[in-house]
Amino acid sequence: MLWSKTSAYALQALLYIAAQPEDVYVRACDMEACLRDVPFPYLAKILRGLAADGLLLSQKGKGGGFLLAPSARNGGILEIIRCLDGAGYGEGCVLGLAKCADDSACPVHHEWTPIKKRLVDFLGSQTLGEIARQIRGNRPDLAAVQKLSAAVEAQPPAGGRSS
Repeated sequence: MLWSKTSAYALQALLYIAAQPEDVYVRACDMEACLRDVPFPYLAKILRGLAADGLLLSQKGKGGGFLLAPSARNGGILEIIRCLDGAGYGEGCVLGLAKCADDSACPVHHEWTPIKKRLVDFLGSQTLGEIARQIRGNRPDLAAVQKLSAAVEAQPPAGGRSS
């Protein structure tokens, strides 16, 4: 995976909430059935963190739950991943080397750089709102999100070789 498990789970939860009517609060326990791979205590912690980061609104009590913050609906997926995984997501060496640039490249730098640019551009262009509209229209079970993740993971390196 190209981002953390926390980001993957958070994106699934955010997309689930975004796919619901805009004014309906969603309870964490209602998400649990759809997000089966996410342990409930971890999901609850992620949702509280997203609310603290301003991506979700939360309301306690009857009729409460989580609601997508208006600004998050039009925000790019890249912004969300950077919020969770750090502002430097998409930058730096894919192998984690401290010094990696065109003049001091790691072994995969020149092949990875165009892939990384495409990925970052793609994630920056995708919004929660747009993906949620697609989910509402076609895949309310989030299968589309899972296929998107699988497609990104299976993307062969530039030049058509797979590793």
